[in-house]
Amino acid sequence: MVVDKIRNIYFIDNVKFHFDTVKGLGTFLEVEAIDNEGQYTIEYLRDQCDAWFQFFELTTSSLVDKSYSDLLLALKSTDHDHSN
Repeated sequence: MVVDKIRNIYFIDNVKFHFDTVKGLGTFLEVEAIDNEGQYTIEYLRDQCDAWFQFFELTTSSLVDKSYSDLLLALKSTDHDHSN
């Protein structure tokens, strides 16, 4: 399966933001706090992600634990089931 997406990547300090627009699915955001030099604790990195989670007014129901291809396959399956 081919996933048709446009990805924009931005950095604020050590935090990387992926904004993905996926054809057929919509827009997704991934926030990644990065520590390449061992200068931050896991708790600090988690706190950074949590702060951006709140900034974007996300909720736990906003979280997605599947790949884009899995989401597209599920959508295709649902569309197929409804067409019968």
